[in-house]
Amino acid sequence: MNREPAISNLSSALKSVNLDGQSTAQQLHQQLQSNQDNHSPQTNNRISELFRNLPDEGYTLFSHRSAPNGFKVAIVLSELGLDYRTVFLDFNAGEQRAPEFVQINPNARVPALIDHSADQLSLWESGAIMLYLCQKFAREYGECPLWPADNLADQSQIMSWLFFQTSGHAPMIGQALHFRYFHTQQVPSAVQRYTEEVRRVYGVVEMALAEKREALIMELDTDNAAAYSAGTTPLSQSKFFDYPVWLVGETISIADLAFVPWNNVVDRINIDIKVEFPEVYKWTKHMMRRPAVVRALRGDQ
Repeated sequence: MNREPAISNLSSALKSVNLDGQSTAQQLHQQLQSNQDNHSPQTNNRISELFRNLPDEGYTLFSHRSAPNGFKVAIVLSELGLDYRTVFLDFNAGEQRAPEFVQINPNARVPALIDHSADQLSLWESGAIMLYLCQKFAREYGECPLWPADNLADQSQIMSWLFFQTSGHAPMIGQALHFRYFHTQQVPSAVQRYTEEVRRVYGVVEMALAEKREALIMELDTDNAAAYSAGTTPLSQSKFFDYPVWLVGETISIADLAFVPWNNVVDRINIDIKVEFPEVYKWTKHMMRRPAVVRALRGDQ
């Protein structure tokens, strides 16, 4: 029997949450409040030491072990085979508010990235970082496996999906998680509103992937195309029904990979993508079996 790869310390913070306990949310809130003033010299020393000893080559990714957006960047770095190290910030100690970190990311959130070989260039916002890495890779090597360097139409489509993921997919899951687990009061209407918006977003992705699936089957399974068109044979009978399809073009891109870490935690808001969105599930499964994705989600360097 095939087994899914063991993935992830990604949602470890959520896995320990008591699903039924209101007191858990209150305790978490109190802990976060108490940490607001935790700006100890020891905390600043670790970050200051990192910034005093920056290397001249490679990349440093600043992330957090339960932050999907940081893992998005790690996936791209891993897929491209780039030399990088990850610094997982300690939010409880307030490391994200250290002056040196705020200087490279004024939003004081993760992810942030330093490109040491580009005069210590710093970048923030996951989508911008992913685009930078792919465009730089294409410029240096002539092409990039995750970015169609010479196809403006495909580039535009990739950016549309990337912006959709960063503005519509990730924030809605984040809000659903917040109101389900971390808000100090139970607000069922907020939980429902954001959970249903996540379902709407997945419906958009599901339709796009289903259309790609149908087009692929009609193109490759020519012997049965007439039966599929007539509706006498369901597409699920095709030998290409589980073949990987991608949002843009015929190969994987950052448009696809941007969704992976958030898809890995969406079960925590009681959305079962395998049942509700079968194309999204197959798409996610193909990506999460990629060795580079597995390494990134495990936190391997």
